[in-house]
This record gives sequence, structure tokens and C-alpha cells, in this order.
Amino acid sequence: MLNEMGTRLKEARIAKGYSLEDLQDVTKIQKRYLAGIEEGNYSMMPGQFYVRAFIKQYADAVGLNADELLEQHKAEMPETTKEQVSKPMAAPVRSRRQAMSKSSSSRINEKMPMVIVALFIVVIVAVMWFFFNMLGEDDPTDEVTENDDGVQYEAPSENTPPATEEEPAEEEEPEEQPEEEEPAEPETEISVAGTDGQTTTYQSTGSAERELLIEVTGPSWVGATDENGENLMAAATMQAGQSETLDLSEVSLVRLRLGAAPNVDLTLNGEPIEYEQDLTTQNIVIEFTDAE
Repeated sequence: MLNEMGTRLKEARIAKGYSLEDLQDVTKIQKRYLAGIEEGNYSMMPGQFYVRAFIKQYADAVGLNADELLEQHKAEMPETTKEQVSKPMAAPVRSRRQAMSKSSSSRINEKMPMVIVALFIVVIVAVMWFFFNMLGEDDPTDEVTENDDGVQYEAPSENTPPATEEEPAEEEEPEEQPEEEEPAEPETEISVAGTDGQTTTYQSTGSAERELLIEVTGPSWVGATDENGENLMAAATMQAGQSETLDLSEVSLVRLRLGAAPNVDLTLNGEPIEYEQDLTTQNIVIEFTDAE
């Protein structure tokens, strides 16, 4: 026999167009527990602690105020026994040996940065000393002589040709290359191919680069798969103001499953997709063809 709270929840679910299977996908609560809530049969729940949590998730999914609903029907709720509240575990007492070990480890950790810095400085000094010795061993290749005034200078080599002044070569101005015009991206065109039950099929032609924008104005359940059934977007409940962008450049087909479809706006490459059917729960299939 249905209780009053279960009846309100069921009526709200039906008004949203959800089946128990749809609600199970939205809330992640098993179908048998959802049916138990509608029937007021709380004995089948995994524990009395879960009853309030499951009812709150159910109410949020169908657009009811969970706190207000629970307050109005608190007489129908089972009482939570003290046995369900788990006792806190006593904090383990550290032994003297563990405390000493931790203290020793702490001192080592404090000194470790100083040891690393000291080793780094030693390595830098060793490298500088090595290069200094290498430079000191190189013999000068040019002879150093003194002129009559006692000023040292490098004597030029016999094979060194006399310096000549060269006229700077005239720089040739590069020829301006005409800019190539990039081909314009083909416009995206969307047309309705047909409807079958809850499913509407669209055909889209245009650019090979495709992006689908999903914007939600109210609570709705949304999921997306490609032509092979692989998830492009895991099914989840989206709230008002949330959005998701899907890159569809590598797929030839996308299938969308929408719960509360009037709350969902779809835009493909800037082109809005108008719903052909006025259904709360429906499937949207878009087949892509690249423009030649």
C-alpha cells in the first residue's frame, strides 16, 4: 500500500516523464529501492541510515524540496537506532620506541636540506677549479713583444694577409610573395531525416571540424555515445547553468539520450538544433557528412 510521501514522489516522477529505469540511471539507486520508497516499504533498504539519503536523492531528481518533504512526513520515517551509530575507534598509543624513532627521523629531515646545499657548493667549486686549471695549461699562440715605448703588443703572423677595406655588399631586398587566401570553411547545415518513437534523426553537412555545445537551463539527465556505442559523455544529471562541449570531428554519428529535454539546448558549430518532437524523454541522433 502506498504511503502519502511515496505517492507524492511517484506522481512527481511521472510528471517528469521518468520511468523507474530512467530514475535509476539518474540517481544511481537500485530500482528495487526506488520502488520500495514509493510503496513505503523501508524494511528492504540496506539500513535505516540509507532511507533518508535515498529519499533526498529521489526528491532532488524529480524537482521536489527534499528537506520540506521529509519534515512534512517525518512521522512516516523509521527511527534510527543507536546501534547503527558506529563507535569511534580509540586512537593508537605510540610506544616510546616509536616516538624516539620519529624524533630521530625528524632531525635527519631537518638537516637534509643543509647537506644537499653543501654538496651542491662543493660540486660547483670543483668544476670551477677544473676549468681554471684547464685554461692555465693552454699556451698562447701569438708572440707578445714590446715597442719602443715599453707597451706590449701581439706580433702579427707572417702568414697573416694585410687587412683590406671591403665595400659592404648591397643587400638585395626580398621579393614580396603574394599572400595566399585561406579557403572559407563550409557552413554547417542541419536537416531532419525522420522520427521513430522517442528518436529523432538529423543529418548535418559542413566542416569536418565539429563541436556540439550542450547547455542546461534546468535539471536534466544527459548522455552521449558514438556510432560504435562508445561513451563520448558519460550519462549524468546536469543542473541549471552547466554546459558541456563535445569534439565530434572524428565521429560519423552521435546519439544523445535526454531526460527533461526542454531543459537542454543543443548547438552544432554555432547552429541551434530545434527539437522536432515535444517529448520530455527523447533520443537525438545526428549523422555527419563532410562538405566536398
